[in-house]
Amino acid sequence: MTRSFYRRLLPIAFFIIASLLNVNTSAESTGSSPGGDFILTDHKGQLFDLKDVRGKLVLIFFGYTFCPDICPTELSSLALILNSLDHQADKVVALFITVDPERDTQAKLQQYVPFFSSRLVGLTGSVDEINKVADAYHVQRKIHEHEESDEYYLVDHSANLYVVNGEGKLVQIVPYGLPVEHILQIVQEELKHTYKLREKNQDEM
Repeated sequence: MTRSFYRRLLPIAFFIIASLLNVNTSAESTGSSPGGDFILTDHKGQLFDLKDVRGKLVLIFFGYTFCPDICPTELSSLALILNSLDHQADKVVALFITVDPERDTQAKLQQYVPFFSSRLVGLTGSVDEINKVADAYHVQRKIHEHEESDEYYLVDHSANLYVVNGEGKLVQIVPYGLPVEHILQIVQEELKHTYKLREKNQDEM
């Protein structure tokens, strides 16, 4: 192994450790671990239950369609990751959950989400349903003050990527801004863990 190889691994190791610490710190600060199952409505108008994708790795990004920069950037990164996984892409479910359900209706998501990837699933719901999911994942969000007639107001929100394993457990919170190639390596590593768990569970049945 060369020194350059280990230098390339250092940033990845740092962000993996930071992500795991982020999960633990979030749990300590709120008294509960982030994550959990939910049922919302997808961009095709069908109910989506997180329990229905057990056995697959789930990538979750919270945002909104009127977001001017961060959301399009992250969704483009998700699309690149899914394309880079080739045959393994079928083992991954990528979700875009709105934090702005009043504007992001199912019809709006149906227009917006496929622009990035046909594999991406957009999710919306009532304000209460979205708040429940966002709170469960400890997602921060705040609507900017605006006139009632203003349709283009901004929403501040957490821009992390949440990684849920095949058992439905949140295992990593990947910070915003990490290069796509590093996120891809994290996803590939988690895929290995997810399928080891799946094989172990099958052997125990």
